[in-house]
Amino acid sequence: MGEKGNSKLVYKATPEVPPFSQLTWLRPVVTPLGEHQIAGGRVHFDRLDVVMLSQNSGYVVARMHFDEFMASVDDRNLASTALDKIMVSRPDFAGLEMSRSHLMGVLNVTPDSFSDGGINVIPAKAIASGKAMWAEGASIIDVGGESTRPGAALVSRNQELARILPPITGLSRDDIRVSVDTRHAAVMERAIGAGATIINDVGGLQGDGVIGSVVASKAPVVIMHMKGTPETMQQDPHYEFAPVEIYEFLKMRIEAAIDAGIPTSKIAVDPGFGFGKNVVHNLQLVNWLSLFQGLGVVVLFGASRKSSIAKISKSEPVEDRLAGSLILAAAAWRQGVHIIRVHDVAATAQALAVEAALWAAEG
Repeated sequence: MGEKGNSKLVYKATPEVPPFSQLTWLRPVVTPLGEHQIAGGRVHFDRLDVVMLSQNSGYVVARMHFDEFMASVDDRNLASTALDKIMVSRPDFAGLEMSRSHLMGVLNVTPDSFSDGGINVIPAKAIASGKAMWAEGASIIDVGGESTRPGAALVSRNQELARILPPITGLSRDDIRVSVDTRHAAVMERAIGAGATIINDVGGLQGDGVIGSVVASKAPVVIMHMKGTPETMQQDPHYEFAPVEIYEFLKMRIEAAIDAGIPTSKIAVDPGFGFGKNVVHNLQLVNWLSLFQGLGVVVLFGASRKSSIAKISKSEPVEDRLAGSLILAAAAWRQGVHIIRVHDVAATAQALAVEAALWAAEG
């Protein structure tokens, strides 16, 4: 792969739990037969990876059974609070029950989209594509008018609005649940007015006026992690250990959203596969997705057709990355991810149906 993960992560053979603090993170180790539920949903765990920050060794991990951890931890109240966030059932998000997984269909209406080559720039075609994904089983259609591929050029707010408003209006008129994929407050406001009911912010609620616009809209919001901007994000990104550092970023943005008046029930997070991460960082994120359940909110994940698939494999073009996309979607499903953002809705729905049947048979 030719890329370094920049990670300082050490597994300890002998578990020793130091004082539980804000510098302790818990990853539930998912198993079909576990006693404890993740997010009150379909996947379970019995063991935990207890991650601690060591001055000498970087991030240190001790794998422990749930009961062993609770018996040895010094601050049971703090530890119980952290575990409750992992286990508590998530309330409905945008009218969707979070006890099962949902697919978010990607509808890019940009001429320079990495995934579809701009085939949906004509409003009638975009609306038809959105309706087709809805019929195939998508619970949300995510409409975006600004390309966020690496190195993408900026577009004006007027350009972005001209692209997204016709399909949002057309789809919402047919009672199709629409999210707007944007990082700009003015675009969010107009999109909600046109019928979008979810805001998907790749900027992590950091743009000028964005939090105020989300609060005013009363719409559910997805907060994504991106290191840098689309213009700069792939210029040698560095992390000591990507999953924990991204977790901490999302935790701070959740706190900012709550402080501004956005209810926890209307917040989802997306760790941002491919946004300011190299291949190793992305693989770490996938393997550690259950860590983000500790944030206590809905988790969304999208790796569909991303370039890391081709870098791992044989440099396949975008249209030939379905198999890799399905593997990543299944990995996300297994870790309790609530919403999976995909381009190929029918194929993903079939793959996840088989994955669910395998887990049910084991259980």
